[in-house]
Amino acid sequence: MRQLLNWRLWASFCLLAVAGFLVMLVSCNDCFGRGSAVSVIPDAVEKNIELVAVISEFSQGEGWRIENGRTVSDATATLDDGRIILIASDTPGEVDCVDVSVRSSCVMLANIFGDSVMWFAITNTNTDKPTRVLELPSLVDMLDNGDRGVLANGWIVKLSAPTTKTCSSDSGASRISLREFINIYSPDKSLSKMNLITDEVNEVVCTG
Repeated sequence: MRQLLNWRLWASFCLLAVAGFLVMLVSCNDCFGRGSAVSVIPDAVEKNIELVAVISEFSQGEGWRIENGRTVSDATATLDDGRIILIASDTPGEVDCVDVSVRSSCVMLANIFGDSVMWFAITNTNTDKPTRVLELPSLVDMLDNGDRGVLANGWIVKLSAPTTKTCSSDSGASRISLREFINIYSPDKSLSKMNLITDEVNEVVCTG
């Protein structure tokens, strides 16, 4: 009888040990090197533009640059509306402005959460034009019943109501809906114009 109890006791201990090991294996992210493989995969970032402003001054830390889609070192952008925005190191972003150090030559567009920049883009202003208008890629989709639009480069912008549709030829573009315009002229036969006063795309223009 005593031997039978000892056998059952040891069998119970073994089952508990196996169950504990399985729980640890499932819940542990770093076991056997699995965690290191997951950590190198970048998080998806929504390029939802909530901040739009011309850059008055741009200060950057030593070695600041974009590498693999993220910033190396910190930078600070002073905007024409008086705001000072910190771009922390390792922030997702893209820069295609020729010279960000030249006053009022670049526009900053960003997805922000509180005071933190979640994603940003810095692009050239239309310096040869007197109006505060930024030309952007074609509108390819609409969200939130037309309150926001998706551009060909994946940026999500606010849309004015209504959004003007303009074509140089008599194509009847002004008489069709914005959805029909997108179906006909995206992704490479139109461009979008953002008003830098209202921070909304208020016009789409045929280019071909």
